[in-house]
Amino acid sequence: MKVCLALLVDYKLQNYARKIAFDINRKYNTGFIAARLPQHVTLGPLFEVQDIKYVEEYFDFLAKSLKPLEIKFTSIDLRIIGDEKDGLGVLWMDIEENDNLRELHNRIYKDIGERSWKADEIFGDGIYHFHSTIALGKQPPYVYKEIYDNIQNKQIDYTCLVKEIALFCPSDDENRMGTYITYKKLPLGGEE
Repeated sequence: MKVCLALLVDYKLQNYARKIAFDINRKYNTGFIAARLPQHVTLGPLFEVQDIKYVEEYFDFLAKSLKPLEIKFTSIDLRIIGDEKDGLGVLWMDIEENDNLRELHNRIYKDIGERSWKADEIFGDGIYHFHSTIALGKQPPYVYKEIYDNIQNKQIDYTCLVKEIALFCPSDDENRMGTYITYKKLPLGGEE
C-alpha cells in the first residue's frame, strides 16, 4: 500500500477551502475527492510499504521531533497534470516555500530511503511544489480552467500555524485517488 504524511492546516483555512470546494461542486459537479481528507499540505512523497506498523512507529517519532511551524498561503492556482485535453485539473492554494518546510520534506524523503520504503521519484530533489488541494478530477481540464477564470479573488495572503501532522493511507489495495483515509494524526512536538 502507498502512504503519505501531511501537515494539517488550522480551522480557518480548512473552512475557507471547504466553502470554495462546496461552491465549485454545486456549480461544476467536481465532486469531493480532495475534501475526503482534512485540509492539508502533503509533505511528499507517497511511498510503498508492506506493513503500516513500521510507518506508524516512524510517524510517532517524527511528530514528537517537530515543532509547530508557520506556513504562508499566497493565492489560488490551477495546475493541469498531463495533457490539456485528458489531464487532471487541480485547483490548489499555493504556498510560499520556506526553509523549514523544504528541510522537513527533504528529511522525510531521506528517512524513507533509509528505511528501504519505495518512494515516488517525482517528489525528490527539491522538485515538489508545496500546495494544499481544494478540488481535483471528475471534470476535464477545460472545466477547471473555467472555474479558475471565474474565481474573482485569487489572493489568500494567510499565514497558518500548523500544529498537527497526519498519516494517510488507502482504504483499498489499489491506491486509487479518493480512497485515502486519515489513519492517524498527532500534535507536533508530542504535546496533547
